Amino acid sequence: MNWNKKTGNCKSIVPIIIIIVFILPTLHQSVFANHGKEIVLSSNDAQFFLVPGKNVQQIKVTTTYSVSDPTTVGKQISGTMKIYTTNGTLLKTTSIPNGFKAEKNGFQQFVTTLPNSTAQSITTIVLFTDLNKTAPFSNSITNKLVLNKTQ
Repeated sequence: MNWNKKTGNCKSIVPIIIIIVFILPTLHQSVFANHGKEIVLSSNDAQFFLVPGKNVQQIKVTTTYSVSDPTTVGKQISGTMKIYTTNGTLLKTTSIPNGFKAEKNGFQQFVTTLPNSTAQSITTIVLFTDLNKTAPFSNSITNKLVLNKTQ
């Protein structure tokens, strides 16, 4: 048997071993991470009201959060608030434009306005995400709000 043929086969195995040992664990961690469970989110206060003297309705949702994944603390993250009518039609999506730095525990407020409409009740869904707003970092919280009643 030719010695060069034997060592040639071994040379192709080395890169495979390197990939298995060093690269796959990193990919495994990012693929199988607990996306959507890094942060526990809850609603602190939610309001839907007419702004006095203006022809707009305002929605304000204040959330509290606790980071359960230590690698998320200090990361720049974002969040979205989606507003729906009672029949499920999406009225508006608003987000934190430049994101914010996640602390171990904290609060975040979402505020937006709608042109004054006949809507007497709405549903909001708030979710913390990555900075690109593509991967969830938290549970979502839902608030069913009635005009001029604080929840």
